[in-house]
Amino acid sequence: MKKVVVYAVIATAFLLFFVVISPLIQDQRRGPVLNRRFGFMIRERIGLSFDPLEGRIIQERSETAMTGSSDDDGKKLLSAAGNTNNNVNNNNTNTTTRLFNEVMETYDQYVTAGGKLNTTLRLTILFPLLDRDPKDYLISFNELEGWILQQSMDRLNYTTFNDFNSKDKDGDSAISFREYLPHFSDSDLEKKGMGHGEAGWWQERFDTADMDHNGLLNFTELRDFLHPEDSKNEGMQKWLLRDRMKRMDGDNDGKLNFKEFEEHVYSTYASYVEFETEGRNVPQPHHKFHELDVNNDNFLSAEELMPILGYIFPGELTYARFYTIYLINEADDNEDGKLSLEEMIKHEVIFYHTVQSDGSQDDHDEL
Repeated sequence: MKKVVVYAVIATAFLLFFVVISPLIQDQRRGPVLNRRFGFMIRERIGLSFDPLEGRIIQERSETAMTGSSDDDGKKLLSAAGNTNNNVNNNNTNTTTRLFNEVMETYDQYVTAGGKLNTTLRLTILFPLLDRDPKDYLISFNELEGWILQQSMDRLNYTTFNDFNSKDKDGDSAISFREYLPHFSDSDLEKKGMGHGEAGWWQERFDTADMDHNGLLNFTELRDFLHPEDSKNEGMQKWLLRDRMKRMDGDNDGKLNFKEFEEHVYSTYASYVEFETEGRNVPQPHHKFHELDVNNDNFLSAEELMPILGYIFPGELTYARFYTIYLINEADDNEDGKLSLEEMIKHEVIFYHTVQSDGSQDDHDEL
């Protein structure tokens, strides 16, 4: 009888450990480990760069691989950024672009014979350019985010600039539908096929990006067309949501019910919120659904999903914020929410990861 009691006690103890205590231990470890892994994913997602010279090295590697030689397209990137009306950071963009030009002019001083950056020297030079408001010998989250945002916008401008130049066949500084997608025939357009990648689908995307409705895309409109997830055009954002919702909307009613939201949207949203808040304040799926369902019809439209667009379909500008969080989390040893030069140099490998790889990845393979 005593043995039975002892076995029962042991069994209960094991059950208590695995059901109650073990999950608590896992939860304590879960946050930092998952945040770091998620940070790696964000970092690699679109080849984000901390230093504009790092981006230039990647561009030269890519061009050398394709042509056997490299040119000075880093300056084209900055020219494109300077010739468009971008307001990523209204207070800092013009000044930062000017500083980038000054930094890029000294490119050769920081590159070794093997094409690698002297990262310690680069961080020492760049630090005072980031430490601006206030100038306190520390880099705040906002200062770092503003810097990373500019890198992201320069990358968007660079890819748009290249596409614009290659597609503008008549040299009128505008892109027509025919110039960008010449392989579609009149018959294709008349069919107005709305399946992903069909002529009607592209035409709708083109027309949505064409804000002034003149049948042509200027530089900013082409950028919205190429990168709808980074567009400030509300119509483009809604087009993106409606398009992606088609793949989730099982009953084809143009909206998402709770099951569709939970299965196709919530996990992505929750992953980014968990990373952003370090596991705090992540709402349960039914709570978030009802918060978004402003008209209380138990369905979510594209308009109602707009508040979480950056979490479910993040673009480069949104990734810039997440990348900033990653850099702060990895390098802020004293956990004061800011970075000193010593901390950045100690963790310089996380600021210059891309120059150790062969290149970066672009997510716009549908084009």
